[in-house]
This record gives sequence, C-alpha cells and structure tokens, in this order.
Amino acid sequence: MKKTGFTLVEMLVVISVIILISVVTVPLITPFLKAQRISKGARIIQASALAARTMAINSRETRQLVFDSTYSKLSITDENSNVLEKEDYLPGTIEFGTSTGIWTAGTSTVSFNPNGSADTSTLGTDTVVIQDKQGNTKRLTIIDYTGQIKSD
Repeated sequence: MKKTGFTLVEMLVVISVIILISVVTVPLITPFLKAQRISKGARIIQASALAARTMAINSRETRQLVFDSTYSKLSITDENSNVLEKEDYLPGTIEFGTSTGIWTAGTSTVSFNPNGSADTSTLGTDTVVIQDKQGNTKRLTIIDYTGQIKSD
C-alpha cells in the first residue's frame, strides 16, 4: 500500500527555510521602503504644484498651493482661499521642513500666476524639504520663473 503526502519533518524543514529567508530579507527591504515613502511624498508635492500651475494658466487667475505642516497636507486654493481640489496628504511618517529646519505649525503657500510662474515670497524660501522621523530628507526646489518643482 502506497501513501502519498508530506511527513511532519518535511513540513518543518520547509517552514524553517521560509522563516530563515524572511529573517534575512526583511532588514534589507526596510530602508528601501522608507526611501519609497519620501519619494512618494515628493511626487505628491510635484503633482499638486503642476495641478495648481495648470489651473492658474487655464483659469487666468492666481492659484495657491497651500502646505499645511500641522496635518502634512496640500491643497490648491483660489485668491479667496476656497479649496478648489481634493486635499492631498503626505505618506504617514513624512512631514514638511524647510532648508533651515522643521516648519512651525501652520500653513505656507506658493502662488502660481496665470503666466505659469511661481511666487515663493509667502513661503519665505524656494526650497521645500520633506523628512521622515529618522531624519532622512528630500529637497524640492521651486523655480520661480517656470513654476516647476525639481527634486534632488
């Protein structure tokens, strides 16, 4: 009589191999995932800036990109501070900073003009920095005359 199937020893060997592979790969993947969160935050900011710039050009009216450091969110508003599009949030552990350190709680804005240029005077700097809790940062530079945001 022939029996098919796996023995308990074979199952334990397979499970131990899976655990060993997991123990080795998790520490290698973790820094990659953290870097992905910062990159995702930079893409969110760039997409919001492009949307605000496009809305300013299409409507022929100034639009503001509002950075809310309290809630780590972005919104696009008109000159009367009416929110024009859904608000975007940075990934969980990512927050705003500036080239001189973390922003104080509150909001800062970048205005996009109908000609596509940006006015960073209300922001106080042409560089936006996002960072995670471990201090990893990504710099985003706002080019005034084109309204584009470039990341490092």
